[in-house]
Amino acid sequence: MSEEKKENQQDRPEESLKVMLAYMLATGLYVGKLPKAPGTLGTLVALIPIFIYWNKGGEYILINQIFITLAVFFIGIWASTVIVETFKEKDPEYIVIDEIAGYMVAMIGFPLNFKIMLLTFIIFRIFDIFKPPPIKQVEKLPSGLGIMLDDVVAGAYTWLVMYVLVYVLKLPIFF
Repeated sequence: MSEEKKENQQDRPEESLKVMLAYMLATGLYVGKLPKAPGTLGTLVALIPIFIYWNKGGEYILINQIFITLAVFFIGIWASTVIVETFKEKDPEYIVIDEIAGYMVAMIGFPLNFKIMLLTFIIFRIFDIFKPPPIKQVEKLPSGLGIMLDDVVAGAYTWLVMYVLVYVLKLPIFF
């Protein structure tokens, strides 16, 4: 690589393969760059891995769901960190991999049932938008960890609410 090309690449780190891959992942395949409601649209991107992988694994479905969600979470920490360090933005709204991971957390152990998925989506978005404690505090953690963890906590809150509605109260609308 010529010396001039190396200098030019150092001046424009956003053009590196690492940053471009992180950007694609962090934006949920660029859905986060859409002009309206990036968090809500980003949450919908979670349906892609859910529809593809959620019912796979036979008797190990739950373990499969947990490992896929953990993979998205750790990839999200990496991708978000690369983006915030490259572009010097604290928590840009176009990063939506956190919403993807959070919604996946909220869906762990639940069947692919339209009513469950819709109510989970609505409750998750409410927790993600209003950020009750400790979500607001977790959001202040540094870099990609804070970006990802606040939505994972919102997903855990959502999971608890859904668990009570579906498995404790056994509301008939879900069956």
